[in-house]
Amino acid sequence: MSTALLIACMAWIVPASAEAASPPPPIKLRAFQGEGDDVVRVSATKLRGIATIKHTGEANFAVWSIEPSGKNSDLLVNHIGDYSGTVVVNIYPWMKSGGFKIEADGAWTLKFAPISYAPLWKPLTVKNVGDKVLKLAQPTKGFHTLRYAHSGESNFAVFAIPVSGSAELLVNKIGRVSGKVTIPSGTKYVWVQADGKWTLTRK
Repeated sequence: MSTALLIACMAWIVPASAEAASPPPPIKLRAFQGEGDDVVRVSATKLRGIATIKHTGEANFAVWSIEPSGKNSDLLVNHIGDYSGTVVVNIYPWMKSGGFKIEADGAWTLKFAPISYAPLWKPLTVKNVGDKVLKLAQPTKGFHTLRYAHSGESNFAVFAIPVSGSAELLVNKIGRVSGKVTIPSGTKYVWVQADGKWTLTRK
């Protein structure tokens, strides 16, 4: 093979490998609003994001993330009546979302953003209510614990989420509960699913 032909082949091959290794495009901040059942589209992505959602109504309110094929992916919200909270989109690496399906009897809003938009968890103890996502200043290192308390009546769950890789379910209880668990090393975000007031304390 001549030198000129070899260089031409390399010029064709390198961009292909570089393209395969390039990072996916970032999630664009999108805001939607409506009333009743609807479907909204976003640019298909496997990156983790958060959806901040509000609903004013009396009947069942549900929000699904939708695969790019149009199939239901993950049930993000399933609540009766008014709702206000933040949930994680693409919590597991194999998920890919291309939109959201809303089932509602009232007015709703949905804001889709990168997970880095989650509020920073500053004090060691945080008190809140309902579904929330919190961001740590730095991923955890070494041995840390998380004390929790929940005063609601339904499911209470806490996920530890690293910068990349799979999330870990730390707590999955029903009703009024309290306890203490370890936080996995490398945790960057914490997602709380709750129907009532809750308290988290990290050490």
